[in-house]
Amino acid sequence: MKFFAVILAVFALIGCSFALKDAVCGQEHSANGMGIIQCAAFVPSWTFDASANKCLEFVYGGCGGNDNRFGSEQACRQKCVE
Repeated sequence: MKFFAVILAVFALIGCSFALKDAVCGQEHSANGMGIIQCAAFVPSWTFDASANKCLEFVYGGCGGNDNRFGSEQACRQKCVE
């Protein structure tokens, strides 16, 4: 029984080490527009790529997308990079 508890604790610690700093950081990165529709805005933005654990620059078209969008690299890094 103690062995099972130790194994469970180890898996819990491993799971915590892979957790994102914020849920927004796990959203799809560089989401732009609504399907094939691209909006007319041209907003230089930053997004977090969770698989690479880094912030990427992209141009946001102004509609659609998600909350994984930041106004600066610094804001992205503070929120998401570990």
